[in-house]
Amino acid sequence: MRLLKKILAVSCLAAVVPVLWYAMVTSQAAASRPFAAAFNASEEFQFEPPAPGSYRLNTFKAAPDGQVLDIHGASKNLSDLTSGKISLVSFVYLMCGDVNGCPIAMSTLFEIYETSEKLPRLREDVQLLTISFDPSRDTVEAINSFAYPMQIDEHAEKKLPWHVLTTSGMDALQPILDGYGQVVDRSNDQDVINHLLRMYLVDRQGNIRNVYGLGTIDPRLLITDVETLMMEESRS
Repeated sequence: MRLLKKILAVSCLAAVVPVLWYAMVTSQAAASRPFAAAFNASEEFQFEPPAPGSYRLNTFKAAPDGQVLDIHGASKNLSDLTSGKISLVSFVYLMCGDVNGCPIAMSTLFEIYETSEKLPRLREDVQLLTISFDPSRDTVEAINSFAYPMQIDEHAEKKLPWHVLTTSGMDALQPILDGYGQVVDRSNDQDVINHLLRMYLVDRQGNIRNVYGLGTIDPRLLITDVETLMMEESRS
C-alpha cells in the first residue's frame, strides 16, 4: 500500500511539474514583451517601434504649473497632478472637428486607456492628462460629460488614471499653453480654434521628455517612450 501511494504521488508530481513550468515560462515571456506589443499597428504606422531602453530621451524643459479644474470643479495645481507619475499630456477642445487635430489625440488616448488593462504594471506609474484650451465652452459640466464613460467603466481600476481638466478662463490657461509651447490661434473664427496637434510626455519630476505631433502620435511609440522612461528610472 505504501509503495502504491508513493507511485501515485510521483505520478501526480510528474503531471503537475510541466504545467507549473509552462505557467512560469509563459508568465516570464509576457513580462519580457515590450508594452508596445499589446497594441496593433495601424495602417498609418506600418513599422516596428524601437526597442524600449535602446535610446535615451532628452529633457526639453520643466513642464509649467498652473491652476486647473477637474471634472468635479475642484481647483488643482497642475504640478501636483503630474508629480510622481509619468504623464501623457494632451491639449484639446471638445468641439474640434478637424480630422487631423483633436480627434487623433482623443482616439489615441482612448486606445491607450482601453489597452492598459492588459498592462497592469503601468497603472501605478503612468497616467493620462487632457487639458481643454476652450474653457468658455469646455466647462466643468462639459468635461464631466466627456469623462462619463471612464467614470462608469467597471474596469477603470485596472486601467490608467485619466484626468480630464479645464480652467477658469484664458488668464489661467494661457501661461500653461505658453509653458508647454502649445500654439492656439483664435484670431479668425471664435467657433473653430486653429491649433497645432501636440502631445507631451512628462516624467515624474515634471520635466517634458518628448513632444509628439501629426505623424508621430502612434500609441506604440508613446508607450515605448513610457517604458524607456521606466527603464531609465530603474537604472538610476
